[in-house]
Amino acid sequence: CDPQPEAGGTTSAALVAAMTPAAAASTAPAPAVAADLPQAAMASLTEFDVQRRMCGGRVLLRVRLSCDEIAWVTEPCPLFVLAPRLAYLPFFFHEVFEHFKAFVPPLIGQSYELWFDYAGVPLRWHYPIGVLVDVLVGTEVPTPLDLTVHFRGGPAKEVLPFSGIGDLKNAVMSAIRQAVFLQHGSATPWSKLPMQQQQRLWDAIKTADLEGCCAIRRSLLCESLSRCKGLPVRVHLGGAAAKHTVLLHPAPAFQSDDAGGALVSVGGFLSSVLPPLVDERAGHFSVVEGVEVIAHGIHIPLETPLYWIALHASYLDQFVHLVVRLPSANPTPLSPTCDAGGGLGT
Repeated sequence: CDPQPEAGGTTSAALVAAMTPAAAASTAPAPAVAADLPQAAMASLTEFDVQRRMCGGRVLLRVRLSCDEIAWVTEPCPLFVLAPRLAYLPFFFHEVFEHFKAFVPPLIGQSYELWFDYAGVPLRWHYPIGVLVDVLVGTEVPTPLDLTVHFRGGPAKEVLPFSGIGDLKNAVMSAIRQAVFLQHGSATPWSKLPMQQQQRLWDAIKTADLEGCCAIRRSLLCESLSRCKGLPVRVHLGGAAAKHTVLLHPAPAFQSDDAGGALVSVGGFLSSVLPPLVDERAGHFSVVEGVEVIAHGIHIPLETPLYWIALHASYLDQFVHLVVRLPSANPTPLSPTCDAGGGLGT
């Protein structure tokens, strides 16, 4: 029952190598701006091979049925799933149900209520699997990663109710619409996207087809970086002793309204979102001891231009999910300028 999967994901060293020279992640106080960068088409700034290597990771999941829900004399064999980091848990609900349905007590006149937990922490189904792993585990992901599935008693205060795959579609499509609004200052480009294209996008999301999603995403990008109102970035706070909290904060590409100004780096962005966690000295940024900045299972260099991360590390909902893992001694800090999205609908 324990297959050995192919290695998935990208190492930090490979990421840094991929960023040079394409991302121009300078060690100067602020990343330099090439003269033609602000006016360059955003689609032309994306290197798909780099994006594929960053976003193409997989996680081997070992799913076990909750011990208090086993209605059989023996424990069922766990289910192994090699899941793309880009995928969502509900896409595996049917497979999990079929595997365990013979071992759970029947419900008369009711339907089963599937939900997962990791080490006792309920998993939010409306976030990609890769985000959940980054928040709860970090970069050292065990193989396999053990999840527990439950068929009843969903934690209503921690997990959104789920009535079918239509709920996931609504959540993901709403996130895409929000991402478009943040970039353009209007959701009009999404509204003008033909329904056939929207369906093609959803079909690509269902199969974690990065290339198929990117083909449609190009029509939703701003004409140029200078026209971009903001970058769609969610900051997830997590860690061994920290509650999973989600923040939505303005994420400009440039340090000033002038598109010819210096680029905003990941470190500069986080210093405005979470000042207690980021130190700045002469324009150089570092996080306090024990704090990790992660995306797609990779430690992100703080000098990386934020626009580059937005183009190469966004998930299929068009958001960058930047995870900040806290050491167990740290409380969860919130900036007063942040929209703390720790609620169920975020």
